[in-house]
Amino acid sequence: MFSFFLFELRRLVREPRLLIFTVFMPVISYVVFTGVGDMSGSTEGVSLATAMTVGVAGYGAMTGVLSVGGGVSNERVSGWLRQLRLTPLPPMKVVVVKGVLATLIAIPSVLAVCLTGHLQHHVDLPAGRWLAVVAVLWLGTIPFALLGLAIGYSLPPQIAQPASFLTFFMLSIVGGLLVPVAVLPRWLRHIAVALPSNRYAELGWRAAGGHLPTMMGGAVLAGWTLLFAVLAAAAYRRSAGTR
Repeated sequence: MFSFFLFELRRLVREPRLLIFTVFMPVISYVVFTGVGDMSGSTEGVSLATAMTVGVAGYGAMTGVLSVGGGVSNERVSGWLRQLRLTPLPPMKVVVVKGVLATLIAIPSVLAVCLTGHLQHHVDLPAGRWLAVVAVLWLGTIPFALLGLAIGYSLPPQIAQPASFLTFFMLSIVGGLLVPVAVLPRWLRHIAVALPSNRYAELGWRAAGGHLPTMMGGAVLAGWTLLFAVLAAAAYRRSAGTR
């Protein structure tokens, strides 16, 4: 399993498009979304500038992590999954390795957006809180990595990439990563707090404010993670036998 991890890690590092998805796009999105309007005030228990920095960092992390769907979809069509079926690796271990590697894509995005927030809007947190924000925004991408794998193992390449894009865009908007939940219609707020994207951003907001995650937020994320893990493993089993 470790050899497979190292093999996949080398393939990931050699992918040039990752720099675009994980650094340039999130930073540009941050500059655009925070470059207009008044950034004073507070929301989610932190300053508005801090909340937007955390939200867009999470948005960028989700973008990179969910993009794994397109890659595994291409592997399915190319026959690579058929080759994996000939190895002793069980489906769940393949999904775990792919999921862990996908979460690593989130780290450059989080670091780049946090640095931009510090430079552009003078978002200043103690070192310990910065480390906590980066840690939770990295580990919190696990359910989205599994969702990306489920999409990639289920859909053909022509559909997997648009499906991943629409999924993370809707989760980002409704989940409050790009627009504060407080400005959404009341009925939509009830949906937002049940989404993994909102609870994921909540991890970052609470870490930035020096607070521990809420039990409800952790339970919601854990439930979505379990669901996406089952879907990803099931999709891998089906796809490994078909082109």
